[in-house]
Amino acid sequence: MKIIYSTEKKKIISQLNEQYGISKLPYLLIKFGEDKLRIYSGSLSNDELNTLAANLIIETMGLYFAKTEKDGIRLTLDGIQVLKEQITKNLLELTDKQAEEWLRGFDLDIKRGRGFKILKNNNEFLGCGKSTGDRITNFVPKERRAHTLHEDACIIQQTLNADLCILRANH
Repeated sequence: MKIIYSTEKKKIISQLNEQYGISKLPYLLIKFGEDKLRIYSGSLSNDELNTLAANLIIETMGLYFAKTEKDGIRLTLDGIQVLKEQITKNLLELTDKQAEEWLRGFDLDIKRGRGFKILKNNNEFLGCGKSTGDRITNFVPKERRAHTLHEDACIIQQTLNADLCILRANH
């Protein structure tokens, strides 16, 4: 855990402004590992946080809002939701069909300039993808992806079958 102070924070805000139009980050920035950025708005001071970090192993704190990558900053879905009022650049409006595919975890065959894009559908922010120029790569985590009714029914059926097998084995 590393608290990011003003000089480095200004660089990050400058990059967020260049990529997405975000000009304010009224939170304490904390870096975990090499590339995960978290925002913190709790009541602990910088000194208290540093004392905790020096004496305890802190695995996480605050909201994971972005990941620094070699070619820019990729916002998480949570980061987008927190900062959506400021996002004015690299927005990509999706059709309903494209939005459904995106939420199910599929990459999208859309030709756009290279770089990270914030995807929207009917004023709903859906995530951040990376354009190769020919397609948008999906970063929606598996546990947050949508399922079709058929897929949900199959998952429920598999769960019920597994529970029945356990019950049979125990009797």
